[in-house]
Amino acid sequence: MRKRRSPGMAARAAAVSGGIALVLCCAATPVPAAAQLGLGGALPPPLPLLPPDNWWNLDVSGAPVDPASASLIGFIGPGTGLHPDFGGDDTSTPDGIFGFPYAVVPGSQPLEKVTFVLYPDESDAGAPGAPAGYPIPVAARTRPKWIEGGSPGGCTDNDCHMLLVDRDHRVLFELYQAHWNTNHWEAGSGAVFSLDSNARRPEGWTSADAAGLAILPGLVRYDEVFGPDPIRHAFRFTVHDSNGHVFPASHDAGSNPAAPPMGARLRLKAGTDISGYPAYVQKIFQAMKTYGLILADNGSDMYIQGTYDTRWDNDTLNPAFGNLTAGDFEVVRLGWKGPAAQAPCAAGDARLCIAGSRFAVSTEYVLPDGASGPGHTIVLTADTGAFWFFSGANLEMLLKVLDGCALDGHFWVFAAGLTNTQVVTTVTDTRTGAARRYVNPQGVAFAPVQDTQAFACP
Repeated sequence: MRKRRSPGMAARAAAVSGGIALVLCCAATPVPAAAQLGLGGALPPPLPLLPPDNWWNLDVSGAPVDPASASLIGFIGPGTGLHPDFGGDDTSTPDGIFGFPYAVVPGSQPLEKVTFVLYPDESDAGAPGAPAGYPIPVAARTRPKWIEGGSPGGCTDNDCHMLLVDRDHRVLFELYQAHWNTNHWEAGSGAVFSLDSNARRPEGWTSADAAGLAILPGLVRYDEVFGPDPIRHAFRFTVHDSNGHVFPASHDAGSNPAAPPMGARLRLKAGTDISGYPAYVQKIFQAMKTYGLILADNGSDMYIQGTYDTRWDNDTLNPAFGNLTAGDFEVVRLGWKGPAAQAPCAAGDARLCIAGSRFAVSTEYVLPDGASGPGHTIVLTADTGAFWFFSGANLEMLLKVLDGCALDGHFWVFAAGLTNTQVVTTVTDTRTGAARRYVNPQGVAFAPVQDTQAFACP
């Protein structure tokens, strides 16, 4: 069992295919989100991270309240105020920072092998199907602010998370207690996540987080808070102790019978008035109503984690968060996985309904300059359709869903395209809510999709 973290730190601050040979990204301070690579670089679309039906992106506004909600909130302390566990530079400590830094790297970033010293049996040596290693830029060895806490080369006496996103292969790499040791990298533990998969850690395994979850998808990020769209995911938070774990967590970090388990989800009560806060703060609080908070680690009570960014205004954030207390929240039924079924597929210009309208298909194209738009549908047969992007006379993609249940117990997804534009295709089983997302990278000739394990029958 992994029991961590130190409250002081919180207070102070699957399948991947193809070889991944993760160029030095040498900026040592946060860069605007418009930048393509480096610290605080632009995350690869579509956003939010991970598939739409991932637990981080699950709308819990209508989820049932857990019978033990009152007692679990009582353990935390109903009067305990929230705190934004993120910000800019910590001027009280050399190189100190508040929040999690993250770096976006190209698919060509060289891999660094990592020796795992605490949880080697529960750590990923690298991405599945790729050589062992993590795409760690050389700058992280000696320059500050690449790793949580800010210390050059990381640490062994605190959390020191390192978060890396391979933009081209859409893979997230995360390390706990990352540190450069003379001539190689070491870490307490490490985990690798495909951004197009809902693969969960093996039961009982940790990740770079105590709960066995990915970290980056649950952070409050500046680009989202000040972007044009609503925030569409839950946030990661901590309490001082925990008791086992429930879905979506996979790992224990405590055994206090009065405490909530790892993976517990809190939801800001619908009637909580947030109208008096600045618009961007309302945006954060609304996400707490719609998607909630997921308990991911031990630490200071009701600390909400986010990214390191010098543009955060903690003179506004700290008192605003502090005005909300644990008593303003309720606990969603522990282990809740969402509604058993989704609404029937409703066909439209941007949504294709096939296979008896069981499957809903949508596409999005992304141009090199970042401009994007939905694909427009053309129905061809009961199980096949096409999409065009710029002109109805110019088809860009063909997709079909076949019933392979009698052969291997699955529905199959096949797709082909006539483009080298980035294309994001989402296929959703409206009967179960399961979704598969397929991404064709920018500038690459469309690679055929031949997924014969896409959706389980019946």
